[in-house]
Amino acid sequence: MLNMMFNKLKLLKISVMSFVYTLGVPAALAAPVESQDPSAFGEKLVEVFKAIGMPVGGAILFISVCIVAVNMMIHGVNPDKRANAMSGLLWVAGGGIILGAAMFIAGVILGTGEQLG
Repeated sequence: MLNMMFNKLKLLKISVMSFVYTLGVPAALAAPVESQDPSAFGEKLVEVFKAIGMPVGGAILFISVCIVAVNMMIHGVNPDKRANAMSGLLWVAGGGIILGAAMFIAGVILGTGEQLG
């Protein structure tokens, strides 16, 4: 009985949320679309990556290092599991290097495109 009531409440919630989301779609479609300069796409891409990618990537790296550190503390007695946790730190470092290199590579590609164009 209680499960049926919860299921009906879930369906009601889904129905209401679907209705609310569909109300916003016509308003978004009615907004005028502005033309953009294609040459600004690279700069906009780098700006978006700086604004979103770097903080999110940094947070993911921090959480990953914390997880590896906790694994090393938990498995400090067992040398095989500790070595496995330390190899995870190598993957985290590789991810950090790739994240840092992404901005450098994007800057090089954008700079080369500006010099050629």
